[in-house]
Amino acid sequence: MVGQREALRLFGCGAFDPWGHRLGIVGQIFLDAETEQPAWIVVQSGLFGTNERFVPLEGAAFDGDTLTVAVHREAVRRAPHVPLDQGDLPLEEVQALYRHYGIEPGGGPAEIRDGESGTGSKYADSFLLRLRRRVAAT
Repeated sequence: MVGQREALRLFGCGAFDPWGHRLGIVGQIFLDAETEQPAWIVVQSGLFGTNERFVPLEGAAFDGDTLTVAVHREAVRRAPHVPLDQGDLPLEEVQALYRHYGIEPGGGPAEIRDGESGTGSKYADSFLLRLRRRVAAT
């Protein structure tokens, strides 16, 4: 698990899936607004880092130089695009990300885990999770 102490060291490090495939560079971190714990990162890839995708930190491991997340790169490639120009994320976009990655809001696996979008009986449309952007102080 990646905690608050490691969060600032994540900026700019390489992110990989469990099979060692490179996902990109960690560009932003989003915290769970209730617990203040790092919950999601934004991985930048492609030419000049123009392709940005949200990746959950649930099950991730950080060794000081690289971050290994618990989801496969294909799930990251198919993740819903969320505009990053707003600051904190609206509830609807947070819900879409949790559904896509098959994560139960508040932690733990949901009914789906392969990155396919969908809804399951475990999802509540009214959960109050909010994600706050964490900015690195340089």
